[in-house]
Amino acid sequence: MESSPLLAAQPIYDRKNRFYAVELLYRSAIHLSAETVGDTAATSEVVFNLCAGITEQTTQYDATAFINVSSDFLLSQSFLPIEPDKVVIELLETIKPTRAVVNAVARWHDKGFRFALDDFEFDPAWEPLLKYASYIKVDVSTVTVEQVRAFKKDLTSFNGKWLAERVEDEATKKAYEALGFELFQGYYFAKPEVIYGTRLEPSSLQLAKVLSLCFEKEPDLTELSKVISEDPKLSVSLLKIVNSPLYPTASPITRVKDVIMRLGIEKLRRWIALIGSVAASSQEASRMVLVRAQMCYELAKGQKNQGLDPDQCYFVGLLSGIDIMLGVDKKAFFEKLPLSPETQAAVNNLKGPMGQCLSIALKLERLIQMKQRLETIQPRLLSTYRSVSNNVQELFNTI
Repeated sequence: MESSPLLAAQPIYDRKNRFYAVELLYRSAIHLSAETVGDTAATSEVVFNLCAGITEQTTQYDATAFINVSSDFLLSQSFLPIEPDKVVIELLETIKPTRAVVNAVARWHDKGFRFALDDFEFDPAWEPLLKYASYIKVDVSTVTVEQVRAFKKDLTSFNGKWLAERVEDEATKKAYEALGFELFQGYYFAKPEVIYGTRLEPSSLQLAKVLSLCFEKEPDLTELSKVISEDPKLSVSLLKIVNSPLYPTASPITRVKDVIMRLGIEKLRRWIALIGSVAASSQEASRMVLVRAQMCYELAKGQKNQGLDPDQCYFVGLLSGIDIMLGVDKKAFFEKLPLSPETQAAVNNLKGPMGQCLSIALKLERLIQMKQRLETIQPRLLSTYRSVSNNVQELFNTI
C-alpha cells in the first residue's frame, strides 16, 4: 500500500512531561503549505485525513486533537464530523473576532466543542471569545516573560488552561511553569511528526459506508436512504436503474427511499456493489470480485447450515476483493469498518462456514481463470460459476 503524508502531529505535554494531547497540522503530498491552499481547504483536508486516512501510526488518532479552524469554516456551520470531546478547535490569530465569528463560536460551543485561542496576543478585541475558551495558547517566541506576566494579571477571570507553545529549552519551560502555565508544546519536547498512510477518496469511503449499512442484519432504511442520497452519482445511477425497463412501474420513481422499497434490500445490495466497484476500479477487476461474491452467496444457499446467511457470505466475497477494487490494504481498511469477528476470520483466514465458502469460490476462480484441472471441478459447481459469470456480465451491460 503506497503511503503519502496525511498530516503532521505535534504532542502537547503537561507540567510533569506527560503526554496530554496533540496538535494536528496540514501536510501535503506535493509540499504545498496551508497558506497556499487556504485555511479552509487545509482544515477540511486535515479533518478528512484524520477520519478517513488509513495508517498504522495510531497514537495520535486516539488522543485529544487540537485542530486549526479558519473563520470561513466556522461560519459555514458545517461543524466537524468528530465527537466534540475528541477535539479542541484552535482559533487562528488571523481570525477577526467579528460579531458573526463570536456567534458562530457560541453555536459550536453549544454543540459541545471546546476552543483554544491560538497565538493569543492579549488584544481586547478577543475578550468576547474568552468565555468560550478552554485554552489560551501563547507563542513564547514573540513575547517576553514579563509581558506575559503583566497581560495574565488582567485575565484573572479566565478559568481555562494556559499553554506555552514554541518552547525551545528547559529554562523557558520553567519560566512559564512559574507563571502558572499548565501545558507545553515545542521543539524542546518534540518536533511535528509526519503521519503517513493511504488517503481514501470520498467515493471509496462512501462505498464502504453504504455496503456496511446494506449488509447489517436489519438495515436501517432511513439511514441507508440518507447515506445513498449523499452520493449523487450513486443516487442517480439507482434512479436510472429502477426507472428502466428492468423494473416496469406505473409512474417514475424520484426518491431514493422509494428506490429502496422498489428494489428490495437484496437487489439493492447487488446494484450498489456493482455501481460502486465499477466507479472505484477497472471493469475486469470489478467483474471478478462480484462473481466471487455471488458465488459465495450460491454456495451458502446450497448448504444445509441454517446459521449460514447467504447475504453475509456475499459480503465476505466482496470484502475479500476490497484491495483489488479500491487499491488499499485489506487489514488496514477493515479497521475502518465495524466487522464481526466471524466476518474478519472468514476474509482474513478463510475460517468458519463463511470462510469455507470463500475458499471454494477462490479455488474455482483460480482454476477457471487459469483453465487448469477443469475436469476436477464438480459439474454442478462449474455450471453455477458460469451462470453467475453470465449474470454479472449482463448487469455490467445494463449500467
